[in-house]
Amino acid sequence: MIWKIAKKEFLLNLMTFKFATGTILCMILIAIFVPILAKAYQERLNNCSENVAYNQSELRKVVVYKNITPTIYRRPSVLAIFSEGLAKQLGDSAAIKYDKVPEISGSTANHYLSIFSVFDVSLIFKIVISILALLLAYDTISGERERGTLRLIFSGTAARYQVLLGKLLAGLLVLVVDVTIAFILGLVILLCLPMVDLTASDLIDIGLMFLASLVFIATMYNLGLLFSCLARRSAVSLVLGLFVWIIFAVVIPNGSVYLATLIRPIEPEDKVNDQITALEREIGTEFVRELERSGRSFMSGRDDRSDASGGGFGNGYVRSGTEAMIHNELLQYSIRVPIQIRYANKYSEIRNNYLRGLFEQTWLADNLSRISPISLYENIMSALAGTDVAGFRQFIEAVKPYRNDIIEYMRSRTDNFSKTIFFTPCTEEEIQTRPKGDTAAPLELSDLPRFTYEADIIGILRRIAPDFAFLILGNILFFAVAFAAFVGYDVR
Repeated sequence: MIWKIAKKEFLLNLMTFKFATGTILCMILIAIFVPILAKAYQERLNNCSENVAYNQSELRKVVVYKNITPTIYRRPSVLAIFSEGLAKQLGDSAAIKYDKVPEISGSTANHYLSIFSVFDVSLIFKIVISILALLLAYDTISGERERGTLRLIFSGTAARYQVLLGKLLAGLLVLVVDVTIAFILGLVILLCLPMVDLTASDLIDIGLMFLASLVFIATMYNLGLLFSCLARRSAVSLVLGLFVWIIFAVVIPNGSVYLATLIRPIEPEDKVNDQITALEREIGTEFVRELERSGRSFMSGRDDRSDASGGGFGNGYVRSGTEAMIHNELLQYSIRVPIQIRYANKYSEIRNNYLRGLFEQTWLADNLSRISPISLYENIMSALAGTDVAGFRQFIEAVKPYRNDIIEYMRSRTDNFSKTIFFTPCTEEEIQTRPKGDTAAPLELSDLPRFTYEADIIGILRRIAPDFAFLILGNILFFAVAFAAFVGYDVR
């Protein structure tokens, strides 16, 4: 009986104007969005490739070790086409410097305020198909009552739970058709574009996005079904559904951010800058103390030096100089650089305390917004696409050990920064004989540590698991309340 009801309702829904309009609109938007988003991805990919090539070319120019300051670039995610998330707000690169620890860059401001200004495939589901789900469900029960057909259905042999389950199954099957068409069309367009290369991992993530979209759309349909079972008129059901949709799409995401700023305020950035200024003064004090402890002193004499550009990564180097100048520079670098490396971690700790407060605020806002199925769906999609905050933080955390590797590499080649090759190709013995115009040969860096990065798939699955669970729980809760309301529904 359930299948008979579902089959009849399914065929009726397929012939409705709202289904045809929603499907056509969805297909048109997919056909427009995907090529545009793919072109934007190609531009980001080209920029990334050019930057990586620039890194390689500059490494071949490095003459002294202090100029090894490459920038690590995060390869753009092709899945940003499905969910752009914070890809445009957060930085996709990290500079390697001995006196600075890499940190996440870009704007970490309220990203919910621009929830509808980011054009991606998930936006189509958040707006078009979610509203279509409400439109299919709002008159499922109340409309039958207004037409007088619900009394006829109950006069037969079908039990109430069979009627409700049949209508639920029919509505979900219709929405599965829409979601499947959207994903297949988007995937076909992507596969036809030469600039897009989907890996097996990407296809698995797209499969999970498809599953998340089905669960999300089912949640919205059950919400509409709930209002249809509660209201006696379909117009009231429709108004309630659209009203709650606005709350889920706009009010809750933005309201959760506002509440998070009140509940967990962060310290002013001016305070952070004051702490950093104090550390800079400490560096000077510690340098003087270490200099006195070493028992060494600066040499007096002419400060005559010849600087050259083109030392790699836009940096220069000391081409030649007087014996006193080379001695003094060597003394300063050998003492100051280890201090700067230590204090870089202190700088980072200050910045991390500030960012930690910001991320805790974001975490609280995300948790508060989890009562909205739309926010849950956006969390899942951006996590799978690698465009959420956690994805960028994971990249930065992978760069930090690489910076340590570079520092240790420089330390081992310069005897703890106490050799002249750290800042000049001249040795102290060559000062008097090396011609001033002599061009230095680049360093041999074939054994320089290489950076590798792979997204943590297990970590991604752990991040999306709670949101998946909440979406499924929302489905169960909405349907349970709808079923309770339908059992006592007055068909008169």
